Order: sequence, then structure tokens, then C-alpha cells
Amino acid sequence: MNKRSCCHFFGAAAACFLLVFPAGCSNNKAQQAEEKSRTEKMTDQAAETAVKKIRTPMDKARTTQNLGNDRLKEMDKTLQKQ
Repeated sequence: MNKRSCCHFFGAAAACFLLVFPAGCSNNKAQQAEEKSRTEKMTDQAAETAVKKIRTPMDKARTTQNLGNDRLKEMDKTLQKQ
């Protein structure tokens, strides 16, 4: 990087920091509590979605395995009767 683009980069970074920094410093307790509740709701929703996406294939695999086991038991019973 040349000297000019380096100065532009650090200048842009400083400007972003100065613009974003005051927005994060709120002393309003009610607003912070509301934001926490929104964050918790979003986290809970994301967790539920993840659990559903993980459990669905596992449940399908268990069901398929159980069907296969039931068929094998039926075949064994049939063979023992002969």
C-alpha cells in the first residue's frame, strides 16, 4: 500500500469509530432491558431453528432404522415358523 491509501484507510476507520462509538453508549436502562429481551428472543428463535434442523434428519433416520428392525424381526419369525 502506498502512503496515500494507508492514510485514507486509517482516516476512514477513525471516522467509522467516531460515528459508531456514541451510539453504543446508552444510559437508558429500559432501552437496554428491551434490547436484551429482543436479543434473547432472537437467540431463542435461532436455537429452536437449529434444534429443528438437527433433530429432523435424526428422527427420520431413527424411524427408518426402526422400520428396518421391525422387518428383520418379522422375517426371523417367518423363518422360525417354517
